[in-house]
Amino acid sequence: MKKIIYATDYSSGSVAALKYAVSLGELIREDVIVLHIYDPEEEHSAEGKQAARKKHQENLASFCKENLGEIYHSSDLSYAAIKGSNVSEAILEFVRDINIHMIVMGACGTSTIKEMFLGSTTKHMSDISPFPVLAVPPSFELGKLESVMFSSLFRKEDVGHLEDLIHILNPAKPEINIVHITHKDEPVASTAMEGFKDLVERKIDYSELKFHSIHSDHVYQSLENAIEDMVPDLVVMPNLKEKNEVDKVIIRDKIKKMQSCTKIPILTFSSN
Repeated sequence: MKKIIYATDYSSGSVAALKYAVSLGELIREDVIVLHIYDPEEEHSAEGKQAARKKHQENLASFCKENLGEIYHSSDLSYAAIKGSNVSEAILEFVRDINIHMIVMGACGTSTIKEMFLGSTTKHMSDISPFPVLAVPPSFELGKLESVMFSSLFRKEDVGHLEDLIHILNPAKPEINIVHITHKDEPVASTAMEGFKDLVERKIDYSELKFHSIHSDHVYQSLENAIEDMVPDLVVMPNLKEKNEVDKVIIRDKIKKMQSCTKIPILTFSSN
């Protein structure tokens, strides 16, 4: 059984991510591990390593019980606390030998330095993680997972990400809208979409797929508009590691802008 990892710094900006992780775990019938990375200096105190870990595990349990309210069930959660001077690297070290679906974190830190740091850590994690990273904005609440928007460049790598996504979300069986923003002329864009659609349908057996090609020179704004029109419960953006430095910057900048401003959770997949 795969796990969902929810990483928190106890801030209010991470509460929505906690609720999303627990609700998602129930929808796809997977366990959730609640993780906190604490300062290594805490182990140099009189309390020592074991005491530091125990303290944070108890703090995590209290944090979850307080913020989950009626949906809190202690048997559905497990707690882990490890030291780390670099939060992102410590999280990846922790999950290295665990079979996981994704890492869930808060996005868009708001007012405090702690919450601002949380958002920056999530963005950094989406850059370096070999696992999917789900960034959940502070105001979002998951009801039913019925609609997903999958932002695609119509590349072969996207098919693999789509397969992974369907494997994760299959118990919920959401409608998946594959959205491609292009500046190319209509005949070229239509040919590209039909080619990608044919590739997907030959490799993936999933009835709830819809394909959309949107002509625009403004990718970021058009993605925002598509999100407003479709009102998805989740946005998926493959985080491709381009060999071309210009394309790499464009793709990563697009993802980080979306993570900073969106009101909808964003799931990023890393390329292999």
